[in-house]
Amino acid sequence: FVLDKKAMFTIKSQFKNGEKKHYVKPLQLIWRKFNGIYHEDNTIHIDDLSRNFALNAPQGLTIKPYKHAYKNKHTDTELLHLTHYLTLIGKLDSFKGLDHNKWKEYLEKHGNQFANFQGGN
Repeated sequence: FVLDKKAMFTIKSQFKNGEKKHYVKPLQLIWRKFNGIYHEDNTIHIDDLSRNFALNAPQGLTIKPYKHAYKNKHTDTELLHLTHYLTLIGKLDSFKGLDHNKWKEYLEKHGNQFANFQGGN
């Protein structure tokens, strides 16, 4: 499911150019509401702004922003590759130990499993 901006609140974080206030999405809301179903070992927060992961860095997966749709709609494959990654790790019992910052490397290493999972297509 999706947590939209309504569930976000601001915090202060230290950045290279100083301290800034920014919004974060608290995954603890999900974990409390769906206790026993969702937790830190089976939840991923996908966003194009890594600062939104400040409260839950291990669950954060940064993707490229989708910009200039009129120009890039035929060549942007970020969500296609992300789908492959999520399909692969969805078979795991836990995401603990996965580094979502290296999701593309994981996909390169295990991508043939996705092809096998899809029946070779």
